Amino acid sequence: MDRATGQPKPLALAPGSVFQLADGGRMDVLNTAPQLAELRSRTDHLIDRVAVNSRITSAGLGALDPTALSSGYALQLALGPLDSLVASMRLARAHKYALLLRMAARLHQAGQVWPAGETPRARIMFGPHTPTDRAAILDEVVKAYGAGIMSLETGVRMLMDAGYPVEDAPEEIDRIQSRAFAAAGLLADATGDNAAVREYLGLPEADPEMGPAPLIAPNDEGADRQGRGGERGPGGKGDE
Repeated sequence: MDRATGQPKPLALAPGSVFQLADGGRMDVLNTAPQLAELRSRTDHLIDRVAVNSRITSAGLGALDPTALSSGYALQLALGPLDSLVASMRLARAHKYALLLRMAARLHQAGQVWPAGETPRARIMFGPHTPTDRAAILDEVVKAYGAGIMSLETGVRMLMDAGYPVEDAPEEIDRIQSRAFAAAGLLADATGDNAAVREYLGLPEADPEMGPAPLIAPNDEGADRQGRGGERGPGGKGDE
């Protein structure tokens, strides 16, 4: 209170502030805990509202309580708006990505790094932007490929989409086949073509100048020895 004017003075709150009280004045404790809880609740509500309007979702922001999800399918449903947002953003830039890759290919052809001719088609493959259960996908690929209902190419592509460090799918398939000796044996039994087996294992072609070793029957070998013994010159045992 300003004693000259009688009007209340604004309080300046700061660490170490001292308040002078008149005769009979007192100071009571003010509990602001309920107001703080309401402010925190209001902040969480605003974050959830922003997540919904931006389609990032609370799960995408990492603000979702893990105990609120009963299964992995519930997490996929919670991330549905985020998947739609990412797909729409990539769709808007798909044509630009194709032009970028075509320009890179033309520069390689102009620099004679690649052979001249038709520009090969290329596209950008994005990795997963949401958490994936890599162990479950690996088990699914192993069982499907082992049962013969999935090709090796599809299995490798699924592992790449799950986030496994596979840089080049054809090269990875060649590495797998170069060590699949049991499958190469089955291929040899089924076709009888050694060239196909060598191609499957990634081995070079066999030398055509090196033919198979001649096989001599035991009787023919003995007869040949006797004939050569009887043709010996003078003084030899054949003349005796």
